Amino acid sequence: MEMLRIGDEVSYSTWTGGTRRATVEEIEICPIGSKSGRSVSSCNIKKHSNGVLSLSDGHWCYFDQVKTIHSNGR
Repeated sequence: MEMLRIGDEVSYSTWTGGTRRATVEEIEICPIGSKSGRSVSSCNIKKHSNGVLSLSDGHWCYFDQVKTIHSNGR
């Protein structure tokens, strides 16, 4: 459940306290305090403490906002 790949769906919490569901389009592992970093095709979001996901719904979120990973065919 911690391994995330481009194409997986995630449920994530929004800044307003709601929850949304979207497909991961890009994953970046970032330095702490930054919103941009190194692009990867997959990673363990528990191992890497800071990162950003670009999502299919036009939003982005930090790794710690991800509540559930809905694997795409795995």
